Amino acid sequence: MFIPSTMMTQHPDNAKEYISIQQEPTEAVEALKKQDEDGLGIEEVMVDFEGKLTPYHQPLQIALELLGSGVVPGKDALITPRLASAGKESMFRQLMCIMAVIETNITMFEKTGYQAIREVIIPMCETAQDIIDVYHRVKSVIELGNKNFPIKFDENSINVIPLLEDVSTLIDVDKLLDEYVNELNNEGYTPKYIRYMIGRSDSALSYGIISSVLSVALSLYKSKMWSKEKGIDIYPIMGCGTLPFRGQLTYENREKFLKTYAGVKTLTIQSAIRYDHDLDKAKNLIKYINESSYKYGREDYSNEDIELMLNMMGIATKHYLKAFMNIIDVASNVAVLLPKNRDRLAASRKGLSYSREFVDLKKFAEFVIDENIKKELLDIDTNINVSIPRAITFTAAMYTIGMPPELIGTGKALKEIKEKYGQEGIEKLLRFYPQLKEDILFALKYANPAILKRFVGDEVRQDFKNEIALINEVLELNFDIDENIENEYYHTLLKTARPMILHILGKEDQILDNNSQEYSIVKELITKMGAIRGGLG
Repeated sequence: MFIPSTMMTQHPDNAKEYISIQQEPTEAVEALKKQDEDGLGIEEVMVDFEGKLTPYHQPLQIALELLGSGVVPGKDALITPRLASAGKESMFRQLMCIMAVIETNITMFEKTGYQAIREVIIPMCETAQDIIDVYHRVKSVIELGNKNFPIKFDENSINVIPLLEDVSTLIDVDKLLDEYVNELNNEGYTPKYIRYMIGRSDSALSYGIISSVLSVALSLYKSKMWSKEKGIDIYPIMGCGTLPFRGQLTYENREKFLKTYAGVKTLTIQSAIRYDHDLDKAKNLIKYINESSYKYGREDYSNEDIELMLNMMGIATKHYLKAFMNIIDVASNVAVLLPKNRDRLAASRKGLSYSREFVDLKKFAEFVIDENIKKELLDIDTNINVSIPRAITFTAAMYTIGMPPELIGTGKALKEIKEKYGQEGIEKLLRFYPQLKEDILFALKYANPAILKRFVGDEVRQDFKNEIALINEVLELNFDIDENIENEYYHTLLKTARPMILHILGKEDQILDNNSQEYSIVKELITKMGAIRGGLG
């Protein structure tokens, strides 16, 4: 049984290139061909229908082009679509995606004798029932295909991969898997293995970087223990980008990354690493993951460790959300200015659209052990009247105003963790989150509190400066933010973009003769800054 270590995705996290839906089949072929045949050597491609204008025939188109290039889908590489969400988009769109999967399998089996697609990913999964519902829909469409075509597939020939994007769901992964498998057993089916996918980016958007990473660590540990108990193999997938807020999967950070996320079987190779990084480094990273990821095993945690992690997550989430509520308005407005590098659905609730909900603090607070932390969490008012950007655009918007999201709330969280648990608490946090210092140092290079003036109020700007000072103090980084800003070309671009962005947001007078010229220059500057840091968002 072939379980890939690397998965190419169609995420719009890159700065340099616009990739149309017409280019995506060729892009997939170039990614999945072996490196000695001028490909990237990635082992799996995720055809993405979630919130995206992907044509329903794209899985078949990719399969046919792969076959024409000497790559047999289902044998040499896998095609694994991420379905549209039945709840957030529409049931019809999800069913059409499943029909596209069956069409691909029937056509390719006729040509190769291999089943090209054997799994589908369902986004925004929160309960076992979410997985079961899609499982039943897939079975129904397989049955429909069997009635109408000469090639017959087993009704359980396509597995469902749940994508867990909320911290609470990640923490409770063992319970979700239990409920899912019990329901399958009641229907007379026991899976030989399960793949589930971890949404590293969306958990960071809703809960902050520290809580996101700790929830992933807990999820990987709990799923490992569940696998041992049930005798069902578990192969976690993790979605991750190049910037720390979304994982910091880069060639330079490869060893710390694999240590931090030990236990993940499959890692996504998103657009930024393929387009905004040196090609040889990208290839070497892919080769390294394909050959080495299994060497990094997930450590065991004691009950005391788990309680400490949950309390640390409560502290970190509390400080992140308090800061988040003060900056989400400007982040949402700046996000509109970002270049669009894939064909996505509009982020609205009208017509054919796609939108995301925000955090459920009541559910999350149930996991926190410390009653005082729990109360402080529940006292936070998370009612907002703005459209929350997706994780990629939020990250890019925050970098564009000189306020990397890795830093918001982090200094205060580290200070409170140290006050409650001493230096030993910080050492344990670094054990749970080995690349914390690397993530923070990356973000600090692009932080610029001076640029924030007029984007946010003086109190928020001063608060951000205080966060940086606290991070430096607790983690003993000695990072000189002023010297870094003075000597970095990147910060010159930030300063150049600032007055034009402020004008577009209605906070400063117009500089250039016309708005379209200003928009054009702003997008070019945002693209250049994204290319320098190795990813748009």
